[in-house]
Amino acid sequence: KSFGLPAANVTTFTPLAMIRVKEVEAVLDRAVTDGVTNVMLVNDEGALIAAARSEEVDHTVSAVLASIYNEYKVAERFVDPGSTANLQTILFDCTTARVACTTFVQCQEDSQILLCVCGNSSTHYGVLWTKVELLKNSLECLQPIFTPIAELGR
Repeated sequence: KSFGLPAANVTTFTPLAMIRVKEVEAVLDRAVTDGVTNVMLVNDEGALIAAARSEEVDHTVSAVLASIYNEYKVAERFVDPGSTANLQTILFDCTTARVACTTFVQCQEDSQILLCVCGNSSTHYGVLWTKVELLKNSLECLQPIFTPIAELGR
């Protein structure tokens, strides 16, 4: 349907693939054990794509996590200016939480989708690291789906 526009001016968009967010969130939710409080897929602008727990505060948290990750990616360029950036995962402490963020899909030099695992302040880093690696491997089949999404945002 052209909605009153001439057919030549109508642009159609056909998605290459679609995901069932509820099913992805169910997979993420299975990792919420052993002190882990949330697991999120976040784009490089901080938008929440999927989360085990998606409350209003988590949308703010996802934006902050993406910002922190991107700041470290920028800082990495100044540590060794001649080398290519290869930061893949960071672990850090917050006042009330510990977080692990990793690149889930790298689309372009500065465009990525992050997988973030959040735990309480006493969650061991080994637990966070293990959950990140297990989830990254379990969700690997989604990477071709997310690659076009991340590239369209640019």
